[in-house]
Amino acid sequence: MRMWKAVIRDTHPWLKFWKLPSSELFQSLSFEKTMPLSPSEFAEFEGLVLTEEAQTETRCAPYLGGATDFLLRQTPYKLITLAPENRSFFGRSDYMVVADLRSETGPIERVVEFWELKAPQSPLMEYDQGASRFRPSKELVKAESQLIHYVHDARNSGNFAQRHEVRYPSKIKAAGIIIGRDRRYMHGGTETQQADAAHSFQIRMEAIYQVCQIRILTWDRILNFLKPEDQPTSAS
Repeated sequence: MRMWKAVIRDTHPWLKFWKLPSSELFQSLSFEKTMPLSPSEFAEFEGLVLTEEAQTETRCAPYLGGATDFLLRQTPYKLITLAPENRSFFGRSDYMVVADLRSETGPIERVVEFWELKAPQSPLMEYDQGASRFRPSKELVKAESQLIHYVHDARNSGNFAQRHEVRYPSKIKAAGIIIGRDRRYMHGGTETQQADAAHSFQIRMEAIYQVCQIRILTWDRILNFLKPEDQPTSAS
């Protein structure tokens, strides 16, 4: 697994510069290989995912810098930008990756991938009153709406494509949504209700997300990718 760290003027780990405004990130950020998370860094991230005391997606976001290979599904030939937000007509997207990837036929191509982040504490589904089915939670619906609008705006903005040197609008992608925890599709509920919620989610996955090539990840997937070797995780 290859990780990345940011280099701004002097060398600073990517976990420590995340509060910089996105404009400064775009102007000042470059990347080089670094070591995986230390046990203490991983423990801090794991604590943010496991806590039930607060909504922690903003504090979890910096750790995605170490999961770039996982988000892109390949090791980038060159990582150009990680941005915690990108402003558009429709608002601010949560996370954006700009990278040069090797295509299926060999050439290197520039891609931009947008991700929306919702808290590990957020449910994926909620009970649909008066029916045996479950519907997406308001947090998931909001993330869907934000994601497709941000990508639509970016694809139709000549300035955006020019600034990031993207040749084809199709290379500006709605990559996915990171939300919730493994096997916790709804808040509370019986084991049977959780299973029914999982069934409704799978129907939605096959009908919508897989067709649109939008990934839905839980924060446990990021935890598992970033876990240092030989270190157990408390995530369940």
